[in-house]
Amino acid sequence: MIIRILLGKDMGPTAQVDIVLVQHLLNFWSSRGVEMDPVWPLLGIDIGDPLPRWVNSERVADAHRYAFQFLNDDLIGIDLGQYVARRDLPMARLLRYADTLRTGLTDFVPYFYLMTGSVCLELQVTDVRSVISIERKTSHTMSQLQQSAALACIAEACRIALGKRYEEDDLLLCIPKEFMCYQRAIEQRMKINVTGASGFGLEISGSAWQRLNLEQQPILYASVLRDLRRQDEKFKDHLAIYNELRDILQMCLLKRHVSQDDVADQLGISVRNLQRRLKALGTTYQNLLDEGRQALAMKVIREGDMPLYEVAYLVGYTEPSAFYKAFKRWTGSTPGDYRQAYQERLSAVSNGAE
Repeated sequence: MIIRILLGKDMGPTAQVDIVLVQHLLNFWSSRGVEMDPVWPLLGIDIGDPLPRWVNSERVADAHRYAFQFLNDDLIGIDLGQYVARRDLPMARLLRYADTLRTGLTDFVPYFYLMTGSVCLELQVTDVRSVISIERKTSHTMSQLQQSAALACIAEACRIALGKRYEEDDLLLCIPKEFMCYQRAIEQRMKINVTGASGFGLEISGSAWQRLNLEQQPILYASVLRDLRRQDEKFKDHLAIYNELRDILQMCLLKRHVSQDDVADQLGISVRNLQRRLKALGTTYQNLLDEGRQALAMKVIREGDMPLYEVAYLVGYTEPSAFYKAFKRWTGSTPGDYRQAYQERLSAVSNGAE
């Protein structure tokens, strides 16, 4: 039996990332010498204010892209994945306390998105093999460096959990063939065998999957799992409110009525109550408005041929130059380049289907 962990395709709605993970990312980037001043606005965080509880996953993806470009190191994703796996996060604890990798990974699969906000795992088990696939849950395209970081994190967590029981053939990291020039460097970093493939993946041998952990901690395991379930319930409640506010704000944008009074009226609450909700969500009205403008602008640009100056007006900018500047901050590209790149991707997909 072979258990395969695969990176899946882009899928749909946005989520948010726990600030605990964001802080680990910030610490890693800072330790590697990344210029941090541009990171804060990308994350939508004012360094003079308390840190929010959650950060929009699309903003985290933008910060990832900036940090990777700054470092210009094709293996930085591997290093980041290992760094995160070695932090005292729920995934690491669950695998460490489980009786087997099978138990730990199976129980953790539904909650992986709590670590990342933008990636979830799906476990498929058949008579022949067990398959764990990873699927994107945001509109951002997952870069190869982000993919390598996600897989390296899971692989390193599994290797640490196996501990002294780890054997050479337990784990096999699959990387795109164009990355095979780094095979030896990755193997030295991770102590895991590497092979070429069409995409990123991780294979776990059947024996490693079911091998008994002689240092298992059932009570601690149950405690971590119980905390994950509670966090899952809180996050879903949080996300429901957050998405409701975003939807209402986008509707207000289309009507060109985007004051806090307008949004509060749509919710049937007072402005003060709205501000309390925003505080509980760990965000501000201005951040939510910025995210709403970004989501609406990207949607309109992708789905039609509306002139860009009209898109600027639609999302609340009186000057196209201000919109272009904001769009560059959101995506790293101009609205025109974004539309062209999206149309080229659609054309390539269409031609491939033919």
